[in-house]
Amino acid sequence: MGRYDDAAAIRDVIDRYATGVDRRDWEMVRSCFSEDCSADYGHAGKWDEREPLVAWLDQLHRDVGPTMHRMTNHHIDVDGDQASATSYLDAVLKVQHKGFDLLHVLTIYTDRLRREDGEWRIWSRGAENYMWRREQTTS
Repeated sequence: MGRYDDAAAIRDVIDRYATGVDRRDWEMVRSCFSEDCSADYGHAGKWDEREPLVAWLDQLHRDVGPTMHRMTNHHIDVDGDQASATSYLDAVLKVQHKGFDLLHVLTIYTDRLRREDGEWRIWSRGAENYMWRREQTTS
């Protein structure tokens, strides 16, 4: 696989994560991470394996209405079978939160990925939240 193909495949993993969360397709989300991944979502928590991370994501979104997680501004560096990637998350969630019914979240993901059996997977993720804005869409 060439450098451009690797970068496209890595971007697909990152975008597939967001699509999986929006669809509540936890198998899709699971496919984005290595079994022994580590993830640091700041105040929300840290995980050292895929299954507890996916279980938390499922629980977190269980009582949430429709969501739209958009991944943008991908910057990807490939070095053989390892890579680093930075991506911006712009998410809106239809959820009751502190008296409001819409939550808008901006986050930067810093990922390290590795190729496993020919597939790219996230094996380390850091999440840095930049903004949480609550809005009222109904009266």
